[in-house]
Amino acid sequence: MNDMWGGGGVGVGQQRPFTIDFDTLDYEVNNKIVKNLDFKLIPYKNHQAINGTMLFRTDVNGIRILNWNWKIYNVTVNGCDILINKYNKLNVITEAVIQRIKQSMPGLPSKCPLNKGVEYPLLNLYLDEERFPVYMSNIKFETSFIMLNYRELVFDLKLSAHVESKIGKRMGNQTSKKP
Repeated sequence: MNDMWGGGGVGVGQQRPFTIDFDTLDYEVNNKIVKNLDFKLIPYKNHQAINGTMLFRTDVNGIRILNWNWKIYNVTVNGCDILINKYNKLNVITEAVIQRIKQSMPGLPSKCPLNKGVEYPLLNLYLDEERFPVYMSNIKFETSFIMLNYRELVFDLKLSAHVESKIGKRMGNQTSKKP
């Protein structure tokens, strides 16, 4: 039976044959804009989830989120457009991540700006395999969420993560090596 992503092989109610999880987290902040930013990885539902809070010194308007980069996948989005649901069906992977972020941040406004003095909690953000395509290959990747206020850095959240098959361990040397 095909699932909602148009793939075959995994029917409705079955789990994806892989896991996705965060491994490490690090971040840099612009203290002129950010009053407090505290993110950490915590165990949650058999995953490593991101929990934390953001508090800004100034209103954050023209939000750009840059370099969500999975080695071969690079997306730049307008954060204000995300808040007003403009990126409803951008692509499967981006949509999956955007929906998890919005679910994990119930205090987000429905439009820009992110207001100074308002604490924005991030609760249990993990990558839910069921929202991703039915097949993803084993890979370790690094990603960076760079948030800008117009052209000024707000923060840079750096993560390493992995996708791993649940159906036995695949050989790490499947690709050809250069001489």
